Formats: sequence, structure tokens, C-alpha cells
Amino acid sequence: MTFRRVLHILYAIGFTAVAVIFVTGLPYYQLPLTERPHAELHTAFKPGGTWGHGVGIVGSTMVLLLLLYSARKRRWMGLSMGRLSRWLDVHILFGVIGPLLITLHTAGKLGGIVSISYFSMMAVALSGVFGRYLYMQIPRDARGHALGIERARARAAEIGESLRTEHHLPDDVVAGVQRFVAMSSTNANGLRAVFATIGHDLRMRGRVRRLRRFMRQGQGEIPEAAIDEIVGLAREQSLLQRRIAVLESTARLFHHWHVFHKPFAIIMIVIMFVHVGVTLAFGYRWIF
Repeated sequence: MTFRRVLHILYAIGFTAVAVIFVTGLPYYQLPLTERPHAELHTAFKPGGTWGHGVGIVGSTMVLLLLLYSARKRRWMGLSMGRLSRWLDVHILFGVIGPLLITLHTAGKLGGIVSISYFSMMAVALSGVFGRYLYMQIPRDARGHALGIERARARAAEIGESLRTEHHLPDDVVAGVQRFVAMSSTNANGLRAVFATIGHDLRMRGRVRRLRRFMRQGQGEIPEAAIDEIVGLAREQSLLQRRIAVLESTARLFHHWHVFHKPFAIIMIVIMFVHVGVTLAFGYRWIF
């Protein structure tokens, strides 16, 4: 079983668990705070209840496990096993499911210093999604290492040469592929470059579908396997050229993103430890 398949299964398990707990506890979550202590579900779904406390522990553990990605990235304590890109995928998994579980733990009851930790966590989670998107816009090799702009241009040129010389395509098909690739260009800078990139990605599937249809209807019969290979190369070249065009803006925004992401993460973890310490002082223990 591939790593990607395992990751998808873990996402499915996580989202299913969140959905089941939310739907089961919904009658409780909808009650006003003053009426909840008298509800039948209060013992299970209050923040210190069986389910409320349990999902809080699991969610908090996931949040703490997010730190493993930083440890792997900086090779702390000699940690170097596995691809960094796979560590990032697991980091994002915990960064999505963990906050959802902690949201269920709160049962919508936020106040005092804990609310600062919660909203810091949500800021970290949302900025993490944006950061992942920026990370994906930086050209990389097969091992996930960032490519310099010259290497990225060389790879794009290599793909273009392969499309021109190795597949012996009719002139009209070559022109269609070139138009497909040229549509990825943009002159936008800063946030406008990011929005242009998002728009490009949203349109990509439709553009790929139209390119396939165009190639099937072109002069001469092109085998389906060759169409798959050509479309794959054209898509890679299109993405590379788009990423080269916005590389400077993306790298600058990625730097600013780090400045925003890290302080909220530190605030979240510090207050979370304070919260756990207080609950232990009041007699709460490991629910499992």
C-alpha cells in the first residue's frame, strides 16, 4: 500500500470520527450554556466529559506531534529518516484533524485565556493551509528539494524539447500544446500573483480535458497512451512556467508567512500547557 493511500485512509478515518462525534453530540451543542448541565448528554460531551475530555486529549496530542516536522526539518537529535515532503503531509494531517477534535472538546464554550489558545490554533491551522499552497508553488525535484530558477527553466525547456522532437506530432497538435502551455503565463506580483495562481489551478482540469479532446480530433491518429504522456508533459511544463513566473513573489510571501505562522504556534502551545496544568491541578486525569 502506497504512502498516499495510507494518508487518504487516515484522513477518511479522522473526518469520519469528527463527523460521528459532532452529529451524536449536536443536540447538546445546540443547547444554551445555562441548560447544558441538565441535559442527558452533558456527562459525555461537556469539555471534561467522557467524549469531550477524550477528544481533547487526542486533539492536543496531534497538535504536539506537529512539532516533529520542525524537528525533522532541522534534524534535531539526529532525526533524518523519511522524505521531508512526507513528514509535511503528516504534519498537515495532524494540523487539520487535531483542531477539529479540539473544537469538539470546547463544545463551543470559550472564555478567558483558553480562548486565546483556541483562536491562535485556528489561525495556525488556516495559515498552514495557505502556507502549504505557497510551498507547492516553489518548483521542486522528485525528492522535494527546491529548484533554483535556472534549473526550473532548464527542466521546462527540456520538456518543451521532448514534446517537439520525440513524439512527432502534427503541426496543429504542436500549436495546440503550445497554446495550452502559454496560458500559464502571468505578469502579476505579490498577492495578485497568488490569486492568479489559484485561478490557474482552478481552471487546469478543464484545460487538460479540452487539450485531450483537441488531440483526439487532430490530424492523424495519436494512441491514447501517447496522449496521456503528452498531456502529462504539457501539464508539467505549464505548471513549471507558471511557478517560474511567480517564484519571486511566492518566495517573498512564504517568508512573511513564517513570520505570521510561528508566533501563533508558540502562543497556542504555551497556553495549552497552562490549560493542561490547571486541569491536572483540579483533579482531572487521563480519561483513557
